[in-house]
Amino acid sequence: MKEPPIIHADPGFKSISGQDEEVPGYHWSLPEVRIVVLYIVVASIWIVGSDLYLTRTVVSETEAGIIQSLKGLNFVLTTGILLFFVLRRAYGGWRRAEERRVAVVRKARERYRGLCSRVQSLREEERTRIAREVHDELGQLLTGLKMELRMIENQLTDRADRSLNPMIDKLVETTEIVDSTILSVQRISAGLRPSALDHLGLAAALSEEAELFTQRTEIPCKFEIRDRLVPMSKEADTAVFRIFQESLTNVARHAHAAAVDASLSAEDGLMKLRVLDDGDGIPAAVMDDPKSLGLIGMLERAEHIGGSLTVRRRPQKGTEVILTVPLEKEKIAS
Repeated sequence: MKEPPIIHADPGFKSISGQDEEVPGYHWSLPEVRIVVLYIVVASIWIVGSDLYLTRTVVSETEAGIIQSLKGLNFVLTTGILLFFVLRRAYGGWRRAEERRVAVVRKARERYRGLCSRVQSLREEERTRIAREVHDELGQLLTGLKMELRMIENQLTDRADRSLNPMIDKLVETTEIVDSTILSVQRISAGLRPSALDHLGLAAALSEEAELFTQRTEIPCKFEIRDRLVPMSKEADTAVFRIFQESLTNVARHAHAAAVDASLSAEDGLMKLRVLDDGDGIPAAVMDDPKSLGLIGMLERAEHIGGSLTVRRRPQKGTEVILTVPLEKEKIAS
C-alpha cells in the first residue's frame, strides 16, 4: 500500500514545541473506518450467533415471544456497546490531541513570558546605562563648557573696551543655551531611568513622577502614601514604577481627564497601587484589543513579578487601574 504524503508543519512550530512535528496528509483509508468495520463484523457475528442459539431453544409460543424480546434487547445492547467503544476510541484520540495542543500552548506561553521578562530586564539595564552616561559624561562636559564660558565672560567684562559688549552679550546667550541643554539632559536622563528610584526608593520616584506629570500636562495628579511601605526587590520596584508611568501616559493621551488621584498602600501582605482619573473612561473594545500594546505591557510586567493588574471603567466616569503585588513574608515580619 502506498504511504500517505507527509506535510511538514510551520518551521516556527518546532521552536515552540521543542521537537519536530509533522502533519499527516489526507488518507483514503482512514483508521476510523477500519475500526468501525471491525466492530460491526464482531457485533454482527454475535447478534446472528446468539439469535440462532436462542431460536433453537424455542419450545412453545410463549417462549418464542420471550425469545423475540430477548433478541431485540440483545440487538439494542450490542449496538450500544458498539457505539460506546467507537466513541470512546474516537474521543480518546481527540482528548489526547487536545491535551498535547494545550501543553504546547502552555509551554509556548511560558517561553514567551520568559522572553518578555528577559527583554524587559535588558531594556532596563540599557536604559540605566544610557541614563548614567548621559547624566555623568554629557552633564560634566556641559558643566565644564559653562564654566569656560563664564570665565571668558568675566575676563571680557573686566576690560574697559565697549566694543566687546556684543561679544559679551553673545557669550551670555550661549551660556543660557548651555543651561537649557543641561536641563534637557537631566530630563532625558530621568526619563530613561529616574535616579530617585535607585537612590530614594519607589515612593519617592512615584511622587516625583506625579509632579513631573502635572508639570508636563497641567493635569493635577495627587499622590498619597497610605501605609508604611515594605521594601521590595529592585525588579518589582521597576515594574511598579513603569506601570504607574504608563498609566499616567494613557491618561494624558486618551482620557481627557481634569484630575488624577493615585495612592500606594501595603496591607494584608499586599502592595496596592491605585490610579484613578475622571476622564472619559476606557472603552471595553480597547481592553480586548490585541493592538493595545501599552496595556499588554502593563499586564506582562505585573504577571512577571507575581502580581495582578485590573483596568476597568468606573461606573460614574473615568478609569481605575489597580496593581496588586504580594509582599515577601520575611520582609513583612521584619
